Amino acid sequence: MWAMRSLYKWSWLFLNLLLKTLFGFRVQGQEMVPTDGAVIVASNHISLLDPPVVGAAIPREAHFLAKKELFENRLLSWVIKTYNTVPVSRGRPDRAALRRIAELLRQGQAVLLFPEGTRGPGDTLLSGKLGVGKLAVEGQVPIVPAYIFASNSLRQTLFRKRRLTVSFGSPISRSWIGTLGRDKSAYRRVVQEVMQRIGALQHSQGTKS
Repeated sequence: MWAMRSLYKWSWLFLNLLLKTLFGFRVQGQEMVPTDGAVIVASNHISLLDPPVVGAAIPREAHFLAKKELFENRLLSWVIKTYNTVPVSRGRPDRAALRRIAELLRQGQAVLLFPEGTRGPGDTLLSGKLGVGKLAVEGQVPIVPAYIFASNSLRQTLFRKRRLTVSFGSPISRSWIGTLGRDKSAYRRVVQEVMQRIGALQHSQGTKS
């Protein structure tokens, strides 16, 4: 948790306190996230609030992606840039954003990605996109699967009918990724593994809620 810039650390602590107080926020498997070195955290996506909520669960400073349109407002652009957000174009592969994320991984940073590429309905996972597989294979970095629950139903969490939860699973190791080669079939295999592990976390969360 302490491998953070001062502003990020205090914001992280405040956000955790706020989420716990209002929504009963809990984090499961936080120890699965490496405390240093390059890592991709790959989560399902069900709400606009997912980036800060999953970011609050990650026990180290992380980097994020956000649609370019959010950077058109000067104040909002300053805020999200301050908290390590990289602009990305929607609807087509954004090579510039991928290059920036790849560079952050080479620097040993943690990056939060949503493999589905867009928000899903919550109860059903969408198909994963190849981008997360490409970044992991070409950068030879581990991936920690994550599952966020109830960020799309905060009213229910206020009354504790549900609990806002982020669960982390065992990392997909660099050694396994290194056995797959470096082509699209390898990217696809990694994405399949990521989505299977997110699905397993979803099933586990369903049995606890």
